[in-house]
Amino acid sequence: MKPSRIPPAAIGTTALLLLAGTAVLPTISNAQNNPFKPPRATVHYVRTRDYHVRDLKLIFNVDAKAHSAHGVVTNSLAPLRDGLASIILDAGSNLKILACKINGADAKFTHASEKLTIQPNSPLVRGKEVAVEVTYDMPGNGPGGGPNGAEGVHWIDPAPAHPDRSAEMWTQGETDGNHHWVPCYDAPNDKCTSETITTVPENWEVIGNGTQGPTTRDAAKHTRTFRWKMTQPHSTYLLSLVAGELDIRKDTWAGIPLYYVVPKGKGDLAKSTFGNTPDMLSFFSNSLGVKYAWPKYAQCAVFEFPGGMENVSATTLGVYALSDSRNGLWPASSLTSHELAHQWFGDLVTCKEWGDIWLNESFATFFEMYYEEHLRGKETYDSEVEGNTNAYKFSARRTLHPLSTILYPSNDAMFDQGHTYAKGGVILHMLRRQMGDADFFRGLGHYLRVNAYKPVDTHDLIQALQEETGQSLEAFFDQWVFKPGIPVLDFSWTYDEGRKEVVAHVKQTQDTSDGVPVYSLPLTFGLLREGSTGNMERIKASLSSTDQEFRFPAAVKPNAVMIDPDHDLLKDLTKKTFETAELPTVIRYAPSHLDRRTALAQLIPTGMTPDVADVKLLTDVLKSEPSDAVGSAIITALAGLKQESLRDVFRGELKSKLNGRRLAAINALSQLPVTKEDNALLRAIAISDTENYTAVESALSALGRMDVAGNADV
Repeated sequence: MKPSRIPPAAIGTTALLLLAGTAVLPTISNAQNNPFKPPRATVHYVRTRDYHVRDLKLIFNVDAKAHSAHGVVTNSLAPLRDGLASIILDAGSNLKILACKINGADAKFTHASEKLTIQPNSPLVRGKEVAVEVTYDMPGNGPGGGPNGAEGVHWIDPAPAHPDRSAEMWTQGETDGNHHWVPCYDAPNDKCTSETITTVPENWEVIGNGTQGPTTRDAAKHTRTFRWKMTQPHSTYLLSLVAGELDIRKDTWAGIPLYYVVPKGKGDLAKSTFGNTPDMLSFFSNSLGVKYAWPKYAQCAVFEFPGGMENVSATTLGVYALSDSRNGLWPASSLTSHELAHQWFGDLVTCKEWGDIWLNESFATFFEMYYEEHLRGKETYDSEVEGNTNAYKFSARRTLHPLSTILYPSNDAMFDQGHTYAKGGVILHMLRRQMGDADFFRGLGHYLRVNAYKPVDTHDLIQALQEETGQSLEAFFDQWVFKPGIPVLDFSWTYDEGRKEVVAHVKQTQDTSDGVPVYSLPLTFGLLREGSTGNMERIKASLSSTDQEFRFPAAVKPNAVMIDPDHDLLKDLTKKTFETAELPTVIRYAPSHLDRRTALAQLIPTGMTPDVADVKLLTDVLKSEPSDAVGSAIITALAGLKQESLRDVFRGELKSKLNGRRLAAINALSQLPVTKEDNALLRAIAISDTENYTAVESALSALGRMDVAGNADV
């Protein structure tokens, strides 16, 4: 799931990355009121099961006006022990249980504390399947509707205040909300097949899990009945219904039907929002060597949904994700790739207990970043890694816990943006770098194949990776997954002229009092030299103590020395700046745009005017700078000079294919004396019916600053 709320149930990765910015060094030890410490945190073990549910069949008749429903659910289950004297299902207190049957015979039942206890006429036999039928009502609750909220059923009604809204109903199950609309075994450590037969008003559509069956109409009652059947097992929290007045656009990938589902009247946004789904499916399937497993994939955009939810074969998304082509290149891809990745990590293999939810969410976060790398390039991937790192640092100021843990305050608390999403995603980035792409993705494919349709824990992942690649990974998982925190590194360097050596000094300064380890880390030092071939020499080393000195030969003193220049590690640095003498070389030659931008901000702080030497450096760098972020920062710094000699530089950047640079150039031109040529260039952008909306907005603002009266017509 990728909710849009601020932690603990976090917003999508990309958005929070921007909020996090360049986080300051957090205080992550001895945190007061850490909810992951006793007494607020308690031990959670995998739920004990009395039976295995093989299939769930639901007949669900919806009364949309009353926000209510009548249901008959049959859980076909097999006891795991002889002599089972009662069957306990999860059933919300909002439900009214009308009758229960076992194999067609009436059975006594009690319903209390969200548990439905059904008494068979005789003790049940291990392994012998029985059909447990429950007839119930889900009463409405006035205009707010039934069990509305984060989990359960949510109703949308047209209203004068929201004329764009059409009638809808959607469900939300994670973590344990589906038992508020269907009695079931509502925990992730069992999987079953499922079928839903849903009757709704005749002008509604219904999207469920699995394959669509025949739709029938009752002309007298003005209803239609939709059938969806999933023949592959899945955890019940992934059961889903989305119903309402919907527009559906269809596509296919490798013979698999794709449904792009949006509210009525918004069909023109379906393709521009979801049209790269076939590319995502190919990219993930090919990378993992495991084809998308389900019989169809639907993406349903609905009103008032807070983010995205990976219901098996039928993701639910907030309608805010919809966009047209002028919003840029697939602006919803961060959200849609995250939810699609869950169809492998979370749906095909599912954490058996919420303390291991990182197996779902961290992987979806990583594959979201991985797809962004494929779609937009390494700069975007690196920015996502950095943003997730900063999101973790922000979170760790108030919360500290291992990724995989049995000690936590509640199921929902495990959906911690900073840890489960952000930190976990970066840890998988580190594992990718440590193992290498070939072993990493091949190992993940093996993990998926041997555990397909099963509940898993972290040890299943470790075993599969080691089994497939032969790499020993216990130490990695012990310090990064089973322990809290990250390394905090104090780094400095000098040059020993006599011995012709670079001397690097690294200290680990993290507080280890709360279980944070002293890390064993592979380190890379980067030696930068002005004008030399390749410009950077990489030196590999290993850090294993709290205070360590490293020496490496260097015939001449480097212009700059960097630690972890490729940003392969999740870490915090006590010193986040470079020495002044290092800045020009770092700006020109650092391999990561993140360091080039940091050096640029240090060279020319916000509001400062660059001197003549800096201007020459920046204009030279701009000619070959591939990064949109760094390029736009340089243009912004130069714009403050208001120099006529830079006009042609800014005009040239209007032709850039990188949107950030174009926006910076538009702003820069508006700060120079007005010319007819520039005014015409910006008017062409402002009145275009194909330009990116952000460019139009920037051009309109610029025209207002340049000549309000003369541009009033646009």
